[in-house]
Amino acid sequence: MSMEMVMSLIGNGMFPICACIGMAIFFNKINENYRNDIKELSQAHKNETESLTKALSELNLSMQRLIDKFDRKED
Repeated sequence: MSMEMVMSLIGNGMFPICACIGMAIFFNKINENYRNDIKELSQAHKNETESLTKALSELNLSMQRLIDKFDRKED
């Protein structure tokens, strides 16, 4: 096989095919990382929302107790 034939194969077919395969692998890896990041952020947001809901519930209960005490003092 001569050098011209090798260069011709690389230029005509192999390089574009290899480049497309490489780009597909790269895109797949980036997409997988993006999905993992979104899952982690979603879980973190869920945890924050649950803790905020719990805190608001406790605050609501405390406020209700204060209102009940004030209502008893007024009577």
